[in-house]
Amino acid sequence: MNAEALRAVVDARALRAAVNARLPLADSLFDEIRAASVAEAGVTRPAWSAEDQFASDRIADAAAALGLEAAYDHAGNFYCTLPGRDRNAPAVLTGSHTDSVPTGGHYDGLAGAVAGLVALAAFRDIGWQPARDVTALATRAEESVWFGIPFIGARLALGSLSHNHLDSLRRSDTGRTLAEHMAALDLDADALRREAAPRLSLANACAFLELHIEQGPVLVAEGAQVAVPTVIRGNVRWPGARCLGRYDHSGATPRDHRQDTVLAAAELVQRLEAFWIAREESGEPDTVFTVGKFFTDGAHHAMTKVPGRCDFTLNFGGTSQAFLDACRAEVEARAAEIAARRRVAFDLGECVGAPPAPLDESLRAVLEESAALLEIPTRRFATVGHDAAVFQRAGIPAAMVLVRNAHGSHNPDESMALEDFGAGAAVLAAAIARLAA
Repeated sequence: MNAEALRAVVDARALRAAVNARLPLADSLFDEIRAASVAEAGVTRPAWSAEDQFASDRIADAAAALGLEAAYDHAGNFYCTLPGRDRNAPAVLTGSHTDSVPTGGHYDGLAGAVAGLVALAAFRDIGWQPARDVTALATRAEESVWFGIPFIGARLALGSLSHNHLDSLRRSDTGRTLAEHMAALDLDADALRREAAPRLSLANACAFLELHIEQGPVLVAEGAQVAVPTVIRGNVRWPGARCLGRYDHSGATPRDHRQDTVLAAAELVQRLEAFWIAREESGEPDTVFTVGKFFTDGAHHAMTKVPGRCDFTLNFGGTSQAFLDACRAEVEARAAEIAARRRVAFDLGECVGAPPAPLDESLRAVLEESAALLEIPTRRFATVGHDAAVFQRAGIPAAMVLVRNAHGSHNPDESMALEDFGAGAAVLAAAIARLAA
């Protein structure tokens, strides 16, 4: 595909102007949804909550006002569709999630859900009808913080999550099950259980494109608005690790008699950081390592006690399965070595994770060529977990557009300029036009 082929589908300048003309609609949706989910810092939109539902409902209201087809599935994912000339052809999908982390940023997920609506509105405004349906989604529970696992709404739509989870998963802030939270929003979990086939599959969807804010600093540092990521990092994680030793008097116990769990766990973390640095220096691309939690037992710790228990988490990410396998082996080996030498025990708990998800090369080319036609420079680099990963793993080709975002993500200071959102939405719309022609 080349620029001439894109021009034959739709007038790129007219499409970008139409997207820009719909930015006030996006801005209004962002403001209204923020006001309904504001927290003591940032925003909080728990999955399957009133705040989460309000976000989907406001997008649904806007879709109805535009004359688009609108529907919810039994899991509460929202779909708005611009009908194509051939209603039986597999649709082009776009969208993202509406939930946020607690006291998090406003645009994480929501930007992509609104961008899909903006693209469909722009198509309507220039009088362009696709050859196949184009459907914009607003998915549920992408964030793992609420039910312990990510991408729940998308996975339910794709049939890649067992319905047993409806009764086994409990929301972290309420203790109520997923099915109970769905029922509170008048969603029918039993109807979801009875579905003979998933709502989305390769039979009715040919591609999924997701716009999302970049959650790191690369675009800001490089002065660029948009990136087309190459791969979604996989990860290997220990969410419930702990070190067990013995509580002793801090002033009376010599070093060689101690079973100090903090020093043992701290040594493990330091050794794992050294491993991470060595792998980076050897040329391993796009790796991350995080210790998100590290704490002693508040019921027993004291300044004058040798700590007998230390809890922590470990989280490695990378773009190759070989690296993730090496991380797992390194954690287990170093924990065993340190435990023997320091006379403590490491209980690493369950090891969980996800494989890397290379994004579809042909769709990435469509996005990059669409950006070039719009004279919007792009960057390439790896990104983190998003709904696009589960579409790709389910066999529906997926790719992404990342939009510049200052101050990182998963924090109240997350920031996205409307102009940057417009650039990303224009690239998204131009690519959708090519795929749906």
